[in-house]
Amino acid sequence: MSAAIRPPEAATPIFRNGFATTALALGIVGVGFGLTVLFGLLATIFGAFAVVFGVVGVVRARKGRATDGGMAAVGVLAGLIAVALGIIGMATVPQAGAPIPMSAVVSGV
Repeated sequence: MSAAIRPPEAATPIFRNGFATTALALGIVGVGFGLTVLFGLLATIFGAFAVVFGVVGVVRARKGRATDGGMAAVGVLAGLIAVALGIIGMATVPQAGAPIPMSAVVSGV
């Protein structure tokens, strides 16, 4: 009895999408900063980078050079939410970074 000899199967390459992973991570961090009102600028920056990386990830996935196009799309969505939260945060607290005038400190007002 001899074992049946089969030809080796062709190895399918595993494509990864680092852009999608980066977009999702930046989007989640951006949403976290966006939920904290004082970090609106950081939320906007992280969200913008998430959108850029996510769009690149989606394009790479559509061309077949990477996988995880869905994760890239979620990264874009999270980035857009982070940008919106950041803009809302910056608009609602425009004087958050302004120094307190010394007259208010001395008079107790």
